Amino acid sequence: MHVLGTYRPFDTLPHAFFDAMALMVAASLLLAIAAAARTIWLCARPTGATKPGVGQSPVSSSWADSLLLLAVAMSWYTVAVGWTAQLVCYPIYADMSAHGPQAFHAYSNGYLSRWPLAFGLPIGAMCLSWATLLWMPLRNVPRRLVWVIVGLCLAFAVVTPPAAIAQGHMFSEGFSQDQYARLMLWEDFRTAIFTLIGVFALVVMRRRLMSTESRSA
Repeated sequence: MHVLGTYRPFDTLPHAFFDAMALMVAASLLLAIAAAARTIWLCARPTGATKPGVGQSPVSSSWADSLLLLAVAMSWYTVAVGWTAQLVCYPIYADMSAHGPQAFHAYSNGYLSRWPLAFGLPIGAMCLSWATLLWMPLRNVPRRLVWVIVGLCLAFAVVTPPAAIAQGHMFSEGFSQDQYARLMLWEDFRTAIFTLIGVFALVVMRRRLMSTESRSA
């Protein structure tokens, strides 16, 4: 494919933003794998061994709360951008195809060149923030809730390549109804995943705020 064949990491600003997102998602995966290994190791320890989250310092709690705010903000930014892409940006592909190949290619090029900054970096920050929170216990927030969100972030990474491949084919070969249908199908999955991440992010934030209210009561 022409797009993939001429791609060089960090050679342009959009590529740099895209590569930064890819690195952050990869780091999230590594953090999740390491956290899973740590959890298994801790569960295998003797009954009297110290459990994670015991004796958390105020400094650690402050950093965790700040990171939680970032994670929730990035999650809902991603929800908003995801629905905008689903309802506005991607349907314009079909609209522009009616005006000829040049108009379609111009729109496709403009969209793909701006996607890494507007969408890619926030996604990477969201995934990395939630994965890091696996290592920073949040007061009154069950670890399983954070694991659910991290799992959804990894699910996004799984369903994104088919959508990107469909976009790449249309960018290099022109609009295709079959490729457009594939793009919209996988975008449906991505939008559902982002929405679930946003909902669970609010649940986590609510649990954290309830802890603060109970302490001040």
